[in-house]
Amino acid sequence: MNEEYSDFREWLKNTKSLSKDSATDVVSRIKRAKAIMEIDLPIDIDTLLFHFIGKPAFKNLATTVKSQLKRAIKLYKEFNSKI
Repeated sequence: MNEEYSDFREWLKNTKSLSKDSATDVVSRIKRAKAIMEIDLPIDIDTLLFHFIGKPAFKNLATTVKSQLKRAIKLYKEFNSKI
């Protein structure tokens, strides 16, 4: 497990009542979003989503994957605002 996201993963399990597997999936989506955007999080959520949605790599994803990535970004932003 990546130590960088261990607190986030625990927060997802404890605060959002996600299972271990679901929390790990959210972390994986954050890593994928970072790779698409080639940025470091956290940044302003509105700015991120505005630029993220315009990327060809995002546009080519399935609708469900786009939704999952957006949700993961919002959860990560919420986590970072709490710490």
